[in-house]
Amino acid sequence: MGGATWFEADGTKRGKWSEEEDQKLVAYIDEYGIGDWRFVPHRTGLLRCGKSCRLRWFNYLRPEVKKGKLTPREEQDIVNFHSVFGNRWAVIAQYMPGRSDNDIKNHWNSCLKKRLKRNGIDPMTHQPIINLAVKTPSFNTDCGSSSSLTASPSSSSSSLSGSARLLNKIATSISSRQQGVERIKDIMSDPRITCINGQAKELEESKKDHGKILASSDDQEDDFLMWDEEKVRRFMEEIGVMDLETNGVY
Repeated sequence: MGGATWFEADGTKRGKWSEEEDQKLVAYIDEYGIGDWRFVPHRTGLLRCGKSCRLRWFNYLRPEVKKGKLTPREEQDIVNFHSVFGNRWAVIAQYMPGRSDNDIKNHWNSCLKKRLKRNGIDPMTHQPIINLAVKTPSFNTDCGSSSSLTASPSSSSSSLSGSARLLNKIATSISSRQQGVERIKDIMSDPRITCINGQAKELEESKKDHGKILASSDDQEDDFLMWDEEKVRRFMEEIGVMDLETNGVY
């Protein structure tokens, strides 16, 4: 046990066991068997504590102890038992005859645990090690351009809403003018209206003029959706929408 020996303040020896000490302990166990380890140092004359005598016997001196390197099968057994019992080395040693709990523990800490880590296995849970680091996507200048593109629909929608209001005003004006034309047509078609002082001819001519106005209004209604803002403004001035807007009607 250990590479050097020293004495504690109470005279207890620590460190490496000598061959003479091993012979005294083996002779005592052969004669008296295993008992209370607290009395072994006094009965054998060893300057060791009871715990040191017990560990020396079970880990090195008992006949069934296997010496030498652990076989691959034994290493796999240690890994399997550790996944069930954890760091309970004394319990694991009970399932591995000839191997001490100290040898099992030392081999686990010095070799097997590191080997599992290299193979991507967590030595505590015996589960694959999952890398939780998530790569954050890099944002370049394209993202900035995309943000500007996403902002443009809102501005275009606002301009479209303004155009829609303008077109609604135009449609309302056209409708009102159509109603006026329809009213004139109804009056002219009334059979009670007769030709007085030559006014029939003038009414007929006015009827033709209003028919032209109606036809032109229908054509404009079909074509105004293709106009640009300048044409729409000119059309509004012609039909009087701008005058109505300035007078507070809209």
